[in-house]
Amino acid sequence: MWQPSAQWIERAYVNGGYARWEHTAFALTNPVPWSLGDVAGMAGIVAIVWRAVAFFRLRERSLAALGFALLDVAAILGLYAVWFEVSWGWNYARAPMETRLAFDPKRVTPQAADALRLRAMRAMNVLAPLAHARAGETLDLTTLHTYWLPVVQRAGDDWTPLTGAAKPTITDPFMQATGTSGYINPLSLTVQTASDLLWFERPFDMAHEWTHVAAFAREDEANYSAILTCLRSNDPVLQYSGWFELFLYLPQPRRYARRDFVPLVWEDFAAIRKRDARHINVLLAHWTWRTYNAYLKTNRIASGIENYNEVTRLVLGIPLDRDGLPLAAPGAAASR
Repeated sequence: MWQPSAQWIERAYVNGGYARWEHTAFALTNPVPWSLGDVAGMAGIVAIVWRAVAFFRLRERSLAALGFALLDVAAILGLYAVWFEVSWGWNYARAPMETRLAFDPKRVTPQAADALRLRAMRAMNVLAPLAHARAGETLDLTTLHTYWLPVVQRAGDDWTPLTGAAKPTITDPFMQATGTSGYINPLSLTVQTASDLLWFERPFDMAHEWTHVAAFAREDEANYSAILTCLRSNDPVLQYSGWFELFLYLPQPRRYARRDFVPLVWEDFAAIRKRDARHINVLLAHWTWRTYNAYLKTNRIASGIENYNEVTRLVLGIPLDRDGLPLAAPGAAASR
């Protein structure tokens, strides 16, 4: 019921209590080879089921007994709601990233978007052979973190978020069936990614989920941070991942000629289609994304799932320095 101000969120929560909690959560979850977030979620389900079983095992089920059972369930749900908000959910009340960076809406034009798409296509064609030559290598998370950390710190974090590998999760079949590439469990801040991610998707998706851990709840901001992380690196796999994902978010013409992309890029497009056709349940995916759309709107993201695509506004509207980092808004550092 309490709606904290964006100023309080930035000062006392994001760069205060949440930062300390993130370090504590990492110390607890990182040594464990599986997701403690799964345990946290399942504990609530078990508690609710146990309370329901206890009610139905009563010899005499009165209205009073039903009322107490429902009150217990409400208390469990209330506990998880408070846990969600305090543990991570308040990040939705954080002011948008462009309030701290030198965002210029005049830079966001259809012509600029078309030019960026052509630039992305050229980069994908150049990088594809270099990236494919290393497709079998394990993603170097240390290198990824090196390029990622300055991005989130430039965007407003006055601390160093701790990150690690994604944890195996019991929700993996659900992620595959709904086309969900990854998520963080807000109860434990553990990162989960789908096991069917393709090698060139993984760097972008890891940086995206890490950005959520770093207190950026908006999907466009997580996409933006992940794109900059990959593009500012000197690793062709990371660069290819960043340009590939950025290209997919840009406005597209009706069709492309075969000569527009080298064969390896066409193969990667085909690999995505083949994976999705094999794993995605259309009805379940439709229901899941409609639910997530409502969830985002409930948490102050007015555009819902369209917020993913709004990353193009940030990429076009925020100038970068020589290191590929976004320029800070005048006075932004001083205000923190």
